[in-house]
Amino acid sequence: MKDLIYPVIVSEFNDDGHYFVATSPNISGMVTQGDSLADVQLHARDAIETMLEDESEYPEVADTRDWNLKDNEQIVYITVDLDQK
Repeated sequence: MKDLIYPVIVSEFNDDGHYFVATSPNISGMVTQGDSLADVQLHARDAIETMLEDESEYPEVADTRDWNLKDNEQIVYITVDLDQK
C-alpha cells in the first residue's frame, strides 16, 4: 500500500457565498474547492490522486514550518492512496 500524507492550504472565503479552496505547494497546479471543509478535503484527495496517478515517483512532502498563512488559511493534511491506480 502506498499511502502518502500531503499538506494542503485551505482558504475560507465569504465573498460570493461561503466556500473553501484548497491548493498544494507539493503538487503544482492542484487547486479545488468545496462548500464545506469536509467537502474540500474530499475534493483535494481526489485531485491529488488524479494528478499523480500516472507518476512513478511522487513529490516530496513539504515541510510546513516555513509556510506563511493568511488569516483565512489553515493547513489540512490529506491522506492519498496511490495504489488505487
